[in-house]
Order: sequence, then C-alpha cells, then structure tokens
Amino acid sequence: MTETLETPATHRRVRVWFGAHPIADHTTNVEQAGQYEEAMRRRFASLRVTSEPVLVDTAER
Repeated sequence: MTETLETPATHRRVRVWFGAHPIADHTTNVEQAGQYEEAMRRRFASLRVTSEPVLVDTAER
C-alpha cells in the first residue's frame, strides 16, 4: 500500500540508523511520531533519523 491524497497515512514509522542498521524502530500515529522523532533527533544528534508514512490495514482478518 502507498499513501495517496485519497488515503493519507494515519501512522508513521520512525527509525534511528547507525550506518545501514536501524537501532530503533517505532510505528505510531502521526502526532506521537512527530514527538518521538524530535526526541530521537535530540538524543542521537549524530545519527540519521527517518520518518516515513505507513498505511495501517484496519480490515478485520
């Protein structure tokens, strides 16, 4: 699934990278992801921090 204008992502995946290896990986709603990303950028100032949209499947299985 990809994010489109019709179906915006309701969650984000925030990762902290040490080179090519993620050392922290957290998926949450957009608001909390922003706060988490800011905290990780302060805590790990020299490491790369990414935040990507994630579509969550809400259909029951």
